[in-house]
Amino acid sequence: MLSLSPDALATLLPLGILFAALLMFGGGLVWARYRDRQTLIQDILIQIEPWAGSRAAAWAWYQTYPIAALGGLTAEQLIARGKADEVTAYIAHIRQGGYA
Repeated sequence: MLSLSPDALATLLPLGILFAALLMFGGGLVWARYRDRQTLIQDILIQIEPWAGSRAAAWAWYQTYPIAALGGLTAEQLIARGKADEVTAYIAHIRQGGYA
């Protein structure tokens, strides 16, 4: 078994605690980002559902419909690329009677 001096332990213990705290904090950030993305997707589906006809149809639109005004990408692709604001602006434009 490896034996460490008290000085080495005094140095390694705070570093170990710091490393553990960083891992926990980083995991929390990942979870928060995932939760925010899931909330955003649900909000978009709620907005689309009235004109899509059902939640299933809204989900299909979200995943498969290429939005010509946004480069022919789907809402899912745009959100994955960090362009959620463009998707929500497009949906708001449609809800206000604008053309798709």
